[in-house]
Amino acid sequence: MKDFRLLLASLLIACFVWVMHTFTLEYSASIPCTLRVTSNIRGYAPQAVAEETLLLRGKGTGFYLLKARGTGRRPMDLELSVDARHFHPSEGEEDTFILPVSEIREKLSEQLGERFHIDFIETEELTFPFTPQSYVKVPVEASLDLTFRPQYMQVGQVRLKPDSVLVYGPVKDLQRVTEIRTRSITQTLVDKGLQGYVALESVPGLRVETEQVWYDVEVERYVENTLMLPVTAANVPAGHSLMLLPSQVEVTFRAPFRPRGGRIVAEDLSLVVDYNDFTGAGSTHVIPRLVTTRDVYTWRLRPDLVECILVDAQ
Repeated sequence: MKDFRLLLASLLIACFVWVMHTFTLEYSASIPCTLRVTSNIRGYAPQAVAEETLLLRGKGTGFYLLKARGTGRRPMDLELSVDARHFHPSEGEEDTFILPVSEIREKLSEQLGERFHIDFIETEELTFPFTPQSYVKVPVEASLDLTFRPQYMQVGQVRLKPDSVLVYGPVKDLQRVTEIRTRSITQTLVDKGLQGYVALESVPGLRVETEQVWYDVEVERYVENTLMLPVTAANVPAGHSLMLLPSQVEVTFRAPFRPRGGRIVAEDLSLVVDYNDFTGAGSTHVIPRLVTTRDVYTWRLRPDLVECILVDAQ
């Protein structure tokens, strides 16, 4: 009896080893697949399922083929992210798109990896019905939290790519969306330009077409100076003149740092009150315009308003 049990155990071990060896070998086979895609087709929900079965022919280990084909012959589920440019509208079928399978062969191989080597794809194209979705296009606004080293400052507006995005969701929820903000771009003691990617803030119940944008913050070194400038009037019609009070205004401005000279002097700047600004202001107080051919980043006036009195010429 003891010998019989030993013989039986040996046979079981041999069978197990044989089965393991057999299933580690590669075999040629066809695998039916149900393909689910995630895409970015404008005006549609991101997910869709192919109406046809994708049939792949190739080689895989016995273990993988057993798992892929199963016992019920049910198609294996595959999920891919596919760019919208690969989908083509189906003629005569609304909200339906055709995907040539040859255009995603590389993605299929990457998805299957070393488990299954594709020799041939028997399905030429797949049909995907996408669900239409309401959307709005809104601007992207940068959230900045920057501090600069002395004599450095941000120049101009933050450049964003893309500078607007599509937001999908129910119409009633989309009506309250006027912009999408970025996550905070935080940096201290900045003394040079900043570039990179930043994520967008999510909106509960809504879907934003992209998760991040590229930002570019221009930073330059500056010098600050203060000058007292006379204020003059422009485009005053014949027979009239504008009396400006005060006649001189203090201007504090920031300009690019130029280590080899190029300092801005009073002759490079002028303060002008345009008669058309005066008549359109609805007030006798107007902000003068700074006119210059030199590069000036920012400026402030003291006082920032001058009083305009229209006088008939004698």
